[in-house]
Amino acid sequence: MTLASLSGVEVGPQGFTVTPDYLGESVTVPAGTTGQAAKSGSNEAYWGAFPQSFVDFQQLTGQSSYWFTSGGARDRAKPATPLTVAYTAPGTTPTPPPTPTGPTASPTSSGPGASHTPPPASSPSAGGTTASTGSTATCELADGIKGGSLTWGFKKSFRSYVGTPAGNSITAGDGLKILSEDLAVAGKNTTGTYRWPFKSSSAYSSPDDFTVQYGGSVTYSYPAHYFKIVIAEPRLTAKGDTGTLYADVSLTVSAPGTTPTTDARSDVALASVDLSDGAPSTGPSGVTRTMHTAIQDTKAFTFNGSSFYQKGEELDDATVLLSGCAGSGPAPTNPDGTGEETPGASGGDDSALVPDLQFRPGELAGTGVSLHTVVVLATSMVCVAAGLTLVLAARRRKRPAEAHR
Repeated sequence: MTLASLSGVEVGPQGFTVTPDYLGESVTVPAGTTGQAAKSGSNEAYWGAFPQSFVDFQQLTGQSSYWFTSGGARDRAKPATPLTVAYTAPGTTPTPPPTPTGPTASPTSSGPGASHTPPPASSPSAGGTTASTGSTATCELADGIKGGSLTWGFKKSFRSYVGTPAGNSITAGDGLKILSEDLAVAGKNTTGTYRWPFKSSSAYSSPDDFTVQYGGSVTYSYPAHYFKIVIAEPRLTAKGDTGTLYADVSLTVSAPGTTPTTDARSDVALASVDLSDGAPSTGPSGVTRTMHTAIQDTKAFTFNGSSFYQKGEELDDATVLLSGCAGSGPAPTNPDGTGEETPGASGGDDSALVPDLQFRPGELAGTGVSLHTVVVLATSMVCVAAGLTLVLAARRRKRPAEAHR
């Protein structure tokens, strides 16, 4: 396969430096996979792709979208960096190769587009991770978990259910970031998956044995169906191939003519965790784990006698990054509202502490709400509305009769 295409090379007696073709290059990908974003005024400065044969190979690794402009937050870091070839021709005196120029990435940046410099030699460190012996830029876990993030969207079908109708809202709070990846409703960025910021870690023995507390909250509001659900402060515990995702959850029901009631509970065992499908992936940012999740506590999703979910029903897959570097990863959003992250803004780029969504297993969990559930919920809402109408009608009939008395 072609790893890099070189154009406009000027060969000198000691070598050359050239930036491989990327800017302005286009690729095609199989149907149903993440495709190349359309070129626009906001991305034309970094829009492009690595060679087609290399992108084709990356379809096998699940990392195809690393190698072209995909509309993700790290697109600015993907263009190829300068390549230098140095040699000594017979009868010449060696001189240092020319200094590379052009875009470079922070030494802590993650993703294949961040740097094409071979990594320094590594040596084993605690917890089965590797640490650089010649650089302080790595975030190995010799001293435990100090940062990272959790990428988890709860359930894609629920994001679609709440995010589709006008008048509804999905809002982030307390440091949670709603990503533009995995949108449940095309064009509505509020229906993307979530990045929960690192808050603290109380235990770490290995990538298979840890406890991490995250911050942030997400609120689902559906006024026409009289409910508001909040999920906040998730806590992830893992032991071997299994674990539990705890969270603070609350359900507020506010039907017309009634006083709103809220059932708020703390540190609920919301979901089970299955880590058996993938081994830990170690990189300069730390250790990445992928996991399947399934709902365990359905109380916040049960009202009017109907439940959205049954215990054990699959939720979205999740990605966790366990990092030895402090920070949670969220970078500020550009003023144009595109959702693109701005490296280096507001005190530095923490994006190395955020795992790319391509680390996640190939397919999200089945996220369809069953037809039975939709019918039951719709019927319940119709019954509530009909009941309120009858009550109001009865009151109107009673008041004139009392007036005649």
